[in-house]
Amino acid sequence: MKKPYLLLIFILLVVFFFEAKSSKKQSLTNSDYKEYTLTIDPQRISKSHDTVIFKKAYIVYYIPVKFSNNTNAPLNYITMTCGWDELFHLTNKYFKIPIRPCESNYPYTITLLPQNTSTFYLPIIKERKSVGDETLKIGMNLFIDNAENRNLFPLPVNKMDNVIWSNEIKIPLPLTSTK
Repeated sequence: MKKPYLLLIFILLVVFFFEAKSSKKQSLTNSDYKEYTLTIDPQRISKSHDTVIFKKAYIVYYIPVKFSNNTNAPLNYITMTCGWDELFHLTNKYFKIPIRPCESNYPYTITLLPQNTSTFYLPIIKERKSVGDETLKIGMNLFIDNAENRNLFPLPVNKMDNVIWSNEIKIPLPLTSTK
């Protein structure tokens, strides 16, 4: 009879340990929000194309997201090898970041040099039924690689106190819809 209780206590301790570890994450400061920025050039958004995911028709866009380090020091930040849907947020509920099949998603550190930028293309999807223009911002969880954040796993991606947001953009949707 003691074994089920011991197992329950063990499980609770493991959960408590991971929750305590995740809560030690260092939040961004007010100056961090000015020093590290996300910018989207609406003129460089890829032309939309159609795709089907799990028998649903979607419109796919590749959004050029420019991440800037406006400081005089290198920025070491933590990202995931392929779990972009975990690190990025969208302000428009009709758009989504597609989940890519991945068998090795883990955190790793990237260095962004001082006064430098890095541009990556974030895929976003929208159900094909929608027509018209839509606006949105893209947010990125910024986990600065320091002693407090280095051993965080899983990353606390649902906490919004470390998200930097892009400028708002308007995404032109195709004028015609398919059935």
